[in-house]
Formats: sequence, structure tokens, C-alpha cells
Amino acid sequence: MIFFLTGLVLAKVYSYFILPKKCNESPKINPSFYPLMFKGMLIIPISNKKCVHIHHWLIYLFICLSGLFFKIPKIIIGFSFGLLVQGLLYKDCLKFICDNPYN
Repeated sequence: MIFFLTGLVLAKVYSYFILPKKCNESPKINPSFYPLMFKGMLIIPISNKKCVHIHHWLIYLFICLSGLFFKIPKIIIGFSFGLLVQGLLYKDCLKFICDNPYN
């Protein structure tokens, strides 16, 4: 249990220092490389005007669910769970189609 809680604390620290506080802001670490990442966000173009935004909470949900079937360290599960919850607190957490920022 201590490793899970350590992961949660690390997720909180990461959220505080790296991730944006509000929707539509860039994280502090924000690399861009077309066509997968724009300012630190996974954004994949589907047309000249629209993209699919893969929210970070979806990735961490997948990691948490994988922990049910595979041996994943508890610290990773705690970190993933913390960022899953943090990502769901954004107002736009269920908005997956966005305007194409690469244009």
C-alpha cells in the first residue's frame, strides 16, 4: 500500500509542477512533433480542420486496467491512478475532437 500511496504523491507533485491548471493551456514540458504531439498533448490529425485529442487520463486508465492482468509495480499504478483522476477533473475531459492546431 505504501508504494501505491507514493505513486499518488508523485502524481500530485507532477500535476502541480508540469501539467496546466486550466483547460486549453500547455503543460510546462511541451514538445511538438507532427503528426502525434502538439505542445505536449497527443493530438492526431484526421482532416485539415479536425484532430483527435488523446487525453492523458485515457493513457493512465489503460495502465491502471492493465494492472489487473499484468504485474505492474504498485508505484506505477498509484501514479497512473492519480493522473487518471486529475485528468478527469478538467472541464474538457470528454472532448476528443478538436480544431487542428497544426495549421
